[in-house]
Amino acid sequence: MRFNVVLWFLLLALATSTYAAEPKRLTHDGRMKFNPSFINENEIGFVDFEKPTLTIIKRLNLKDGRVTPLHENVDKQELEPAFWGDGRHSVFHRASGTLQTSLVIRDEKENENIELPPGSGFSGYRCPTFSPDGTLIVFSFADEGQQNLFTVNRKDGKDRKQLTKLTRINNWPDYSPDGKRIVFGSTRDGNFELYSMKSDGTDVVRLTENRFQDVRPKFSPDGRHIAFVSTRDGNHEVYVMKSDGSELQRVTRHEERDDYPQWHPDGKHLVMVCERKGSHDLYLLPITDLDN
Repeated sequence: MRFNVVLWFLLLALATSTYAAEPKRLTHDGRMKFNPSFINENEIGFVDFEKPTLTIIKRLNLKDGRVTPLHENVDKQELEPAFWGDGRHSVFHRASGTLQTSLVIRDEKENENIELPPGSGFSGYRCPTFSPDGTLIVFSFADEGQQNLFTVNRKDGKDRKQLTKLTRINNWPDYSPDGKRIVFGSTRDGNFELYSMKSDGTDVVRLTENRFQDVRPKFSPDGRHIAFVSTRDGNHEVYVMKSDGSELQRVTRHEERDDYPQWHPDGKHLVMVCERKGSHDLYLLPITDLDN
């Protein structure tokens, strides 16, 4: 009888998990890292603790493994980069005061910046990213204890539009590949859960429901799946589900932290920050059996 119970739990785990090969380690310095984002198919941008008091954006060349700073002579914290146009355009936020961040929209080729300042007090920008056609930037703006989602034009940083209007935290917006919907995390129903909405802020649909945090969602390149991080099984692990919230599958299983998933443009791999033996590096994880 006990053997049958154990077998049943094993079969249940097999039925609800995506099994992937062992992840490939991409960096080897072990420093804290955050927010990997593909610059193009061969380069990944990410945030690295260059010094104990300074985070900067670096680029990893997947062909030769070289890691170099994205910008020269950085003396302020750079955080949460995103890229568009094969890396020509970037957006990120950087420290501009005590607990304040400004939004930087940058043309990397022309070395030109548009900088949007924070508001007064403890305020600033979070998690900016581009619309698929590059015309808009969506971001979370923190002000007076709440965070809501907004868009601005990429070219001039103007025409600001508010998408959510709640006295809660709304964060980690990400466009679907067709630009029609945005997935994001929100505390509107208690703890962090995942939601999607039309790109104009209407038709909000709840995608997850559990008593632990679900955060940092990312659409797959074909728009059919969403990768995200959850603590529902005890620590930070990476999961994948269909874009409607169905068919949840766990893709990492480790006693240490797996976080910040980002889809490879091929849709068959995830890049993430993995903690192994206390070190934090970028890893590339093949993903299989998503539609089985």
